[in-house]
Amino acid sequence: MMYTDTGRLNCNISYATFATSVRRQAPETKDLSTMLHKSPEGAVILESFPKTTVDVFALVLEESSIACSLCGDLPVITTCASLALADAGMMLHDLVASVSVSCIGKNLLIDSVTEEERCEDASMMITCMPSRNEVTQMIVTGEWLASKLHEAMELCVDACSKLGQMMRSYLKEAAFGSQE
Repeated sequence: MMYTDTGRLNCNISYATFATSVRRQAPETKDLSTMLHKSPEGAVILESFPKTTVDVFALVLEESSIACSLCGDLPVITTCASLALADAGMMLHDLVASVSVSCIGKNLLIDSVTEEERCEDASMMITCMPSRNEVTQMIVTGEWLASKLHEAMELCVDACSKLGQMMRSYLKEAAFGSQE
């Protein structure tokens, strides 16, 4: 490997053998790992870590849904990876929060459960840096009406903003709680 002025970020997602309810092959982990890499890549200040590789490993112990690991597991993994990077003291432009929305008929549901995902017509996942109001990744599946797509995007960004505030408060609580 050659010297670079910036660090590298490696992400890997794997599933435990007992993670799925049905004994079957785990979801396509290489694709999920690539998508995980794209989410925090813009948030981590890799220039401050020359000649360094930062590894993010996520081991899923229980799959969140049978229907779509993309919109079920990936938002949780992305948010947890961001919290882990911040807790480890990595320099970040901002935390990365991720939320999924399912469209069932005319209804939009944030972070739906397995039973709801089985009925969904379409789904969306948005990952953003809430303080900077920047979307780092957006994944859309299914057929959307333009009006519903816009409404779902606003719902996701608003939920990411609220999640970002909660993430900050938990990090502050952990930092100040450890000093006592």
